[in-house]
Amino acid sequence: MEEIIMLTPQDVRSVQFEKNLRGYRTEDVDHFLDKVEQQLEQDAEQMEALRKQVADLTAENETLRRNMQSYEADGDMLKSALINAQRMGENVIREANQKAEDILHRANLRGDDIIRDANELLQKASDRADEIISEANDKKLAEEREYDRVRLEVTRFKSDVLNLYRTHVESLSRLPEFQQKEETPAQDAEAELPETEDADTTEEAAPAADAAETEDAAPEKAGEDFWEKDESQLKLDPPPADPNAVFQGVSFSE
Repeated sequence: MEEIIMLTPQDVRSVQFEKNLRGYRTEDVDHFLDKVEQQLEQDAEQMEALRKQVADLTAENETLRRNMQSYEADGDMLKSALINAQRMGENVIREANQKAEDILHRANLRGDDIIRDANELLQKASDRADEIISEANDKKLAEEREYDRVRLEVTRFKSDVLNLYRTHVESLSRLPEFQQKEETPAQDAEAELPETEDADTTEEAAPAADAAETEDAAPEKAGEDFWEKDESQLKLDPPPADPNAVFQGVSFSE
């Protein structure tokens, strides 16, 4: 069997071919040999890298093998430690779950208490609001009744006062008018000054008549002002027992 010879880039670079007139073109052969040389160089570099990786892996494998032997020697210890760790983890998880359930249960109870207290507070506030509204309505109704009573009383009092006022005005209008004449010292003076006396009498009668007209007009004006008053302008006092007490301190001219 023919031995396979591994070519190197140097072998390709140093090869020599005999020239023949009917052979291949020298340029093509050289170009192909250059490509082969480059490929061989790349293959050689990759081969060297692979050898290095194999050496590294071999050394690492040896280290792992030694570690594996050490781990196998401590296998029982690791198994025991793992079992203990698992048991501890299970205990921790179980205790954590129990605590979480307790906390959740207390939180639910506390939440129920808060909700119950809030509902009670809300109910009390609602009852108090209803009570305030009821008291306000009762107070409003009482005030409306009091207002109606006072208004009716004012209306009655106003009617009584007006009737009494009309009665007095009518009584005043029926009073006779008196004119006071001045006495003369002597009859001779009357005889000597007849025209002057008549003039004086006329002048005295005129102011008296004017005073009477003013006196008659004053009650009418007062009556008009009183009639024009609004109920809110009247004094809300109970009517006097004696109607004449309204005109106490008022003097009427005779």
